[in-house]
Amino acid sequence: MNSQSPTDQLRDAMRGSRNPGQGAPGNPGAGGLARHPGAGSGGVEVLSDTQGVDFSSWLQRWHWETEHTWDPLIPDEVNPPILKSGMVVIRFRVLPNGRLVEPNGVILEGRSGDSALDRAAWGALTGSNYPPLPRDFKGPFLELRAYFLYNMEQR
Repeated sequence: MNSQSPTDQLRDAMRGSRNPGQGAPGNPGAGGLARHPGAGSGGVEVLSDTQGVDFSSWLQRWHWETEHTWDPLIPDEVNPPILKSGMVVIRFRVLPNGRLVEPNGVILEGRSGDSALDRAAWGALTGSNYPPLPRDFKGPFLELRAYFLYNMEQR
């Protein structure tokens, strides 16, 4: 059994997904997304009981999938000279097969103040293809909260 908390597992998984050589070509690392360097994940919180299951590999894949779906959806106004900023917070549930529980399982908890930024973050989640949850996890779903940052520092 892994002794790390889910939050620590996530932090490690996110660091790993941004290491050069481990991500997709063109993934620039900690500086942001390929076409939108001002955008970046503020992380994700695991809200469900993990039942002692190690989610680090799944979270790393979640992060990679989400960023690669998000990048083309991000409005160009987040780039210079405009540099729109904001944070979007979305709570969501993932079924054991990797699909999101929709429509009631995806909730916009925090708006950025700009509907285009909100739509891009929403589309990043709802448009991604996530892998199945680890087989050892026997819960009905995994509940998470994701933070999408535009020209803001990570918390």
